[in-house]
Amino acid sequence: MGIRNSLRGWSGVAGVALLTAGLASPVWAEPTSSHVDGALRKLGRGIANIATAPLELLRTPELMAQHDGYLAGVSIGVVQGAWRVIQRAVTGVFEVVTCYAEIPPGFAPIMKPEFVWRDGDWVE
Repeated sequence: MGIRNSLRGWSGVAGVALLTAGLASPVWAEPTSSHVDGALRKLGRGIANIATAPLELLRTPELMAQHDGYLAGVSIGVVQGAWRVIQRAVTGVFEVVTCYAEIPPGFAPIMKPEFVWRDGDWVE
């Protein structure tokens, strides 16, 4: 008798879970090819941004030094690079967690530039 009651309890939990999933059907409703492509790009971008966030400590000071001089690169560039590490990592986590949702519209990148590098070169 104990096993049957326990199975009934689990079947109720499974039923509630299925009902909840059914009510959330706009999220699961027949994704189009472009929706799937956008979601996969967002997921990949999020994973890449998490993995490469520390490279902002190299990228930002270097770009600042090229534009504003060496002193600006080693002072302000390092501080801005550290801040961008945090921004890129948090943005990456957000994009991974919400990869299925079209936030922002069109699966547009939240952070510019989209990746730390492009075509094997630093992005400006």
